[in-house]
Amino acid sequence: MPKANVYSGEKMGTPVTLEMIYDEVKRVNARLKLMEDIIEEVLIRGLPEVELSKEEIKEIENSIKEMRKGNYVTLEELKRA
Repeated sequence: MPKANVYSGEKMGTPVTLEMIYDEVKRVNARLKLMEDIIEEVLIRGLPEVELSKEEIKEIENSIKEMRKGNYVTLEELKRA
C-alpha cells in the first residue's frame, strides 16, 4: 500500500507529524471545553433560584449516589412505563 504524504503550511513542504496532529487535537479539545463551560454558565444563570428543603436535598443526593452505582432508568424506559 502506498504511503500517503501529508503536508502543512502555505508552501505545502512541511510534513505533518503525529505530534503536530496531537497538539492540534489538544487545542481543539481545550476550545471545546471552554465553549461548553460558557454555554453551561449561560444556561445556569438563566435558571431561577429556588430554596430546597432538607428532604429535597437528601433526595437529590441519594439519586446521584444511585446513578453513580448504575441504578437508573433511561428516558425511553420512563416513556414506556
